[in-house]
Amino acid sequence: MIKRALVTILFITLVLAFLSGCATPTPIVKEVPVEKTVVVTKEVVVTKEVVVTATPAPTPEPALTIIDGAGRVVTIPKTPERIVSIASAATETLYAIGCGDKIVGVDKYSDYPPEVKDKPQVGTGSKLNVEAVLGLEPDLVVAWWFNREAIKTLEDKGITVVAINPKSVDGVMETIRMLGLITGHLEEAEELISEMQARIDEITAKVKDVPKEERPLVYYELYKPMKTVGQGTFTNELIFMAGGINLAADEPVRYPVLSEEYIIERNPDVIIVVSGGASVDEIKARKGWQSIKAVQNDRVYTIDRHLVTSNPRLVEGLEQFARWFHPDLWK
Repeated sequence: MIKRALVTILFITLVLAFLSGCATPTPIVKEVPVEKTVVVTKEVVVTKEVVVTATPAPTPEPALTIIDGAGRVVTIPKTPERIVSIASAATETLYAIGCGDKIVGVDKYSDYPPEVKDKPQVGTGSKLNVEAVLGLEPDLVVAWWFNREAIKTLEDKGITVVAINPKSVDGVMETIRMLGLITGHLEEAEELISEMQARIDEITAKVKDVPKEERPLVYYELYKPMKTVGQGTFTNELIFMAGGINLAADEPVRYPVLSEEYIIERNPDVIIVVSGGASVDEIKARKGWQSIKAVQNDRVYTIDRHLVTSNPRLVEGLEQFARWFHPDLWK
């Protein structure tokens, strides 16, 4: 009896074991962190690759090192987002290459384009409101090369300053290119330069064959009486490119002050005064100037100062000069 019971228990155990072996095995899943997942059963091992994409760390923006208009080596650590311009020509250029939204402050002489009037003013390069500049938190200030004290003061405060100092028409274009490079708007700067060069070529083509004896002698006066432009200035170059001869072209300094006697003796054919200087009537009324051909022939003119400074509109100044010097070519 006992023997039969043992046999029965053994039989049942074997049956259960057999049934257990026939059942679907329960998979054991082992996760290998990040790279792959392995699934194990009695029959097969399945490996599934998991693609892991790592987010690269941002590459630091490389610093830009230039030689500015004052001959200084300047490093711009990153593309500026907040610019204060205390050079009106730079202000106009920055707008022209699409950087107007980055300008947070200007000097009082920056008045073009019209929307610049909405920008906070910080005085002038010679009378700079340093606290106002610092309050605008600029990462770049653009200044004229001769504003040395302002440049030093700002740099001592940790502000990056770039000076401009174009001495020729090509120098104006290089200044535009430099500002484009610094601000990340180089493509726009190059497009502007190309447009300017095309207009210059068109104007100079009209006057290139005018013989020297037909080119007028030109006296150009700045804001101060008898102060003019000599070699090494782009205004001197504009006069030549427009088919004229600058009365002060051979002077040893860039901005000489001439005597009235010398101007009367040279007897210029054309007199041009920058706006903000003497008026046409004041020029004509000067003692002894009635003998000058320019006065006698009513060829005394006032030129808008914006058209004879180092900004993109100097092309308009060039064309105006050419029309005054050679009116017959523009009929």
